[in-house]
Amino acid sequence: MPSRCPFLVLLCLSAPPLAAQDPAARLADLALLAAYAPGRTAPTDAAVLAAEQALAKAMPRLVRDGGACAQELQRLAAERAAALVPTRQQPVRAGDPLRRTLVRFDNERTLTTDPEHSAPHPAAAAFPGSVPDGAVAVTRSVTIDLAVPGRHSTGLYAAPGALVRCRFDGEVPKGLRVRLGAHSDNIDRRGTWPRMPRISRTFDASGPELAAANAFGGLVYVEVPKDRTGSLRVEIAGAVEAPWFQLGTTEPAAWRERLRALPGPWAELGTDKVVLTVPAAAIRALDDPTAVLQFWDRVLDGAADLAGRPRERERAERYVADLEISAGAMHSGYPIMTHLDAAADMIDLARMQNGPWGLFHELGHNHQNRDWTFAGTGEVTVNLFSLYLCETLCHKPWHAAWGGNVGRAKQRLPKVLAEGRLPWGGDGDGKADLSLRLLMYSQLQQQFGWDAFQQCFAAYRALPAAERPQDEADKRDQWLVRFSRTVGRDLGGFFVAWGVPTSDAARASLADLPAWMPADWPDK
Repeated sequence: MPSRCPFLVLLCLSAPPLAAQDPAARLADLALLAAYAPGRTAPTDAAVLAAEQALAKAMPRLVRDGGACAQELQRLAAERAAALVPTRQQPVRAGDPLRRTLVRFDNERTLTTDPEHSAPHPAAAAFPGSVPDGAVAVTRSVTIDLAVPGRHSTGLYAAPGALVRCRFDGEVPKGLRVRLGAHSDNIDRRGTWPRMPRISRTFDASGPELAAANAFGGLVYVEVPKDRTGSLRVEIAGAVEAPWFQLGTTEPAAWRERLRALPGPWAELGTDKVVLTVPAAAIRALDDPTAVLQFWDRVLDGAADLAGRPRERERAERYVADLEISAGAMHSGYPIMTHLDAAADMIDLARMQNGPWGLFHELGHNHQNRDWTFAGTGEVTVNLFSLYLCETLCHKPWHAAWGGNVGRAKQRLPKVLAEGRLPWGGDGDGKADLSLRLLMYSQLQQQFGWDAFQQCFAAYRALPAAERPQDEADKRDQWLVRFSRTVGRDLGGFFVAWGVPTSDAARASLADLPAWMPADWPDK
C-alpha cells in the first residue's frame, strides 16, 4: 500500500528492529504471556523471555499509539488492577512476566499523562509516600544559580497527582528542566520490584510558564544544564513544604521549631558540597544537622584531596536513599543511590565517624580516574578513598577498616605465595580477590604515605592528552613508572612479585632508582 511506504521507511531507520514495531507480533507476545503460568523463579522458556523483552522495548510506542495491543493491555490491566501496585510486602517478581508487562504498561501511561489530567497513583502511598491530609500547598520563589549544573533543591514537595505551576522570571536557558521526584533510578531490570520501576518525572521548560505533575509525587527540583551563567528566579505554586536544612543558611532553632516537621515525606540536608535525600521520618528527631553536615564536608574535601582535585566543586554530590535501586547495594553516579537503610548512617554523626565503607566507596567511584584505574582495579582503587577517609577522618587504620578485610588479606598472602600463586591472580576459584589486591596498594601507602598518592593522582590530572595512557598495558606501565618516580624507588620487582603485568621497557626505565620491596614480604 503506497500510503504506508513513508511509515515503513521511518521504521527501518529507527533504532528498534521492524519486528519489535509489529502490532500483531506484540499482540501474540501478550497472548503468550497471558497463557504462561507464573512461577517462583524467572521463566527459562526462550519464547516467553523474548515476548516480555519485545513488549518492554515497544511499550512507549504502544502506549503512545493506543492501538489494539494497548487496548488489550488496558483490558488486562483493569482486570488485575490490584496486582499492579508493587510494595515491599507484595513485590512484582520476575516469575510473573505478564504482571511485569502490565506494570510497565501502567507505568508508561502514568508518566506520559498530561499534567492537567494527572491523578495520584495507588502505589504512591507505599513509596515514595503520601502528603498528610490537611497539608497546605504554598507558593514559593527561589533563585537558581545557573552556573551550578544539575539538580537545585527547592524545599518543596509535589503531592502525588498534584498540579505544580512554575513561572520563570527571565530568559529560560535551553535544556532547563523541572523534576518531580528524587528517585530517578529505573529498576526495570531488577528481578524484583518493591516499587514502580520509574517514579521520577521531568518537564522541559521552554517558555515563561510550566505545568508539571507526577502521579507518584516527589521533591521538586530545577535542573540546570551545563555551561550556563547568570541566575533565574522561579515561582513555584501548588507544592507543599518539605524539610530542607542548608548548612550555613538554615538556623538550627528554626529547624527544631518548624522545618523538620514540615509535611513533605522526604527531606534534604545539604551543603555546597553534598546533599542528602532521606525519608522525612528519619530526621524528625534530629535536633541540629550542623555537626553531621560539617563532617560530610570534610568527607568531600578528603575525597577531593586524595584525587588531587580542588575542594571547591562545580556542584554538590548527591546521595539519595531508595526502596530499590538499579544496581547493587549502592551505586555511584549523580546522584549516588543507596537503599533506605543507609539513611541512618548518612544523618548520624557517630555512625559517620565509624567509617561507613559503602558510602565512602561510592563517593570514591565518583573520584576515580580511568588513567590510573587499569583492568582489574575498578573495584580496588575506589577503595583507596574508603581507606583514606576511614584513616584520616574516622581514625581507623588500614587493617581495621572495611571490617578488617585488608588485615585478613595480609594474613592470606603467605599461603597464596606458598601455593605458587601470584597474589594478583584469582582466589583459587578464578575470582579476583579484591581485598588482596587492595593490600598491594595499602603496602605502598604504608611505606610512602598518602602524599605519594595525592602527588601522583594530581600529576595524572595535569597530563596533556598526548601523554595519557592509550590502552590497558600502557595504564599498568605508566602507573608503575609514575608512582616509582614519585617515591624515588624502583617498584618493578614489587609489581612482578604481585603478578601485575608490566613491560620489560617500563621496568628497565627505573634502573637508576633503588629497588624496593616491603620489609615484611613473606618468603615462599
